[in-house]
Amino acid sequence: MEKNKIIFGHDFLKMLGRTRLRPGGGLMTDWLLDQVQIDKDMQVLEVACNRGDNLIRVYTKYKCKIIGIDNDQLAIDQALENIKLLGLDKEIEVINMDALKLDFEDETFDLIINEAMLTMLPNEEKAKALKNYNRVLKKGGYLLTHDVAVENESEDIRRQLSKFTNMNVYPLTVENWNKLFIENSFKPFSQRTGKMILLDRDTIIKDEGPVGAANFYKKAYAEENRDRFVKMLERSKNSSISYIVLASKKED
Repeated sequence: MEKNKIIFGHDFLKMLGRTRLRPGGGLMTDWLLDQVQIDKDMQVLEVACNRGDNLIRVYTKYKCKIIGIDNDQLAIDQALENIKLLGLDKEIEVINMDALKLDFEDETFDLIINEAMLTMLPNEEKAKALKNYNRVLKKGGYLLTHDVAVENESEDIRRQLSKFTNMNVYPLTVENWNKLFIENSFKPFSQRTGKMILLDRDTIIKDEGPVGAANFYKKAYAEENRDRFVKMLERSKNSSISYIVLASKKED
């Protein structure tokens, strides 16, 4: 690992081989997608698409029109490479775009997927992002969110989570996540919460497969990565930090 270079927690885990970087693991992403009847005629947007894992999974399963956006050009380049290698570059579009400046027409999409991103925004920017989502969603459109929830919004918990990710984060309680969505014209209709399982062994095996999981742990416990990984593992066991998956609908 290059010294003196800031490597964010999600980038570190990607480097180790973790592909489904979600607080509730891929299992909760799958549950969230099942809350909506997705079909081939739907227009879908994924915000913070990262390397395209979700884009590829959603398109492969539903054959819907899907666009991914991210403001990290390196992640976009990786997504485009993955999509092209699978021969899906005509089916899946990826664009460098900021969630706070969505350059789409009003009422373009039937569904927006947004995972593990809103926590990274200060609260006023969370609200701005949701207003943007509301604008580009069609009437009756859906928003599927997967993020971090906390027992309380103390500075101590925020600092612990920021150390885990190696960047400033602004998590909310389950109650305040719901309040935020309602205040920005979304109606939550289905949700789950539970302890964060991003680094849970069984979850990693389910998400990455046995061989992928074994390779992940081999890299994680390599001499150059071990100290950081062990610290992340310990912080991930904090009982005050959970996941929330929330399906909501744009209010008419």
